[in-house]
Amino acid sequence: MKNQDSRQTMALPRYFLLYLGALVALGPVAMDAYLPALPSMAQALNVPIATLNASISTFLVGFALGQLMGGPISDQVGRKTVCVIGTGLFIIASGAIALSDSANVINLWRLLQAFGGGFATITAMAQVRDSYPAEQIGQRFATVMMVMMIAPVVAPLIGTGLLQFGWRSIFIFQVLYAIAMFTIMLRMIPETLIEPKQQLSLKHIVSQYRAILLHRHQGQLLALRFALCIGSAAGVLLIFVTHASFMYMTYFGVNETTFSILFGLNAVGLIAANSLSARLLSVMDPMKLFCISISVQTILVVLMAILTWTETLTLTLAVPLVILSVGCVGVSNPAGMTRFMAMFPPHRGGSAAAIQTVSMFALGSGMGALGSVFYDGSLKPVLAVMLISVAISMTLLTTLRPLYQTSDS
Repeated sequence: MKNQDSRQTMALPRYFLLYLGALVALGPVAMDAYLPALPSMAQALNVPIATLNASISTFLVGFALGQLMGGPISDQVGRKTVCVIGTGLFIIASGAIALSDSANVINLWRLLQAFGGGFATITAMAQVRDSYPAEQIGQRFATVMMVMMIAPVVAPLIGTGLLQFGWRSIFIFQVLYAIAMFTIMLRMIPETLIEPKQQLSLKHIVSQYRAILLHRHQGQLLALRFALCIGSAAGVLLIFVTHASFMYMTYFGVNETTFSILFGLNAVGLIAANSLSARLLSVMDPMKLFCISISVQTILVVLMAILTWTETLTLTLAVPLVILSVGCVGVSNPAGMTRFMAMFPPHRGGSAAAIQTVSMFALGSGMGALGSVFYDGSLKPVLAVMLISVAISMTLLTTLRPLYQTSDS
């Protein structure tokens, strides 16, 4: 009761959820804004573009490591401390990249930049869990994600616009963006972790993750299965992002302008789906909504696969099917995250968020890479890994029946 009352009386700024969405967007801003600059960077640094492409994988690894460390540490020392340190690392690394003249040095700084970004942004979902009663966090998660989804659309456009001032200006922009996040967190956002702070202990991280993974609900170990179920469903989005340019530009033969429009439509669909999710979560049980969205997504992916194997999938059919199947993530992710985070007390929110988020990126990135391994010039490998992804989520969903009951408080 004490924690519940504290959450109800916590003085949060009116823009709190908007800020958290902008904070989570730090990752997409760092990842996507510099993609249009890769050819120019390679030319300026006199290296093959493949050398700089390696920084994409480096960034993903660093971001995951930052989340895995930042989540449980924020459960120990507080969300604000972790967010400030992570954002500070991001600022230092981004500035160093802007001043670098070596591709190898840039790749190393990208690792630190990603680690700092993951370290900071993993606190956002934990702050939502800290600040609102369990039955309200679904709508809040959806709002945060809706704001965050704007970044993948806007970031490449910003990067393209800044290229006229040179590729370094993109990283200067990232420095300024992170400074804004740093300043707002430091001066305007209160510490949301109510429980007494602990002494920092890296050894304790293992026991924190063990507490999440071995958490029992009605005597069953459901946490890892649930996290993987959410992650595999979201994998459809990451598989599409990985292969979007091949699907639209190479396979269907659209030009760059048309590709940008079609890719942007998916982001618009995700934003609309998150908005719909926020409304539905106010009147529906999150687990029921999660089940419906997973089922709909599976039907859509199976339909696309059938059309692909029968060679009847046209661009006119592919565009709405992709938008809808990817858009399902905008419903399933907030609904699943709501039920998953509600399984644990707020003081374990950072560790729980890290497990769920990293499992999503690991599964999605792995499936995307698998599609590339079996590349044959057709869409069959892409749809095959999407089918595997939804098959995993549907299979795991059948094992989560105990969670269809009233959410934990």
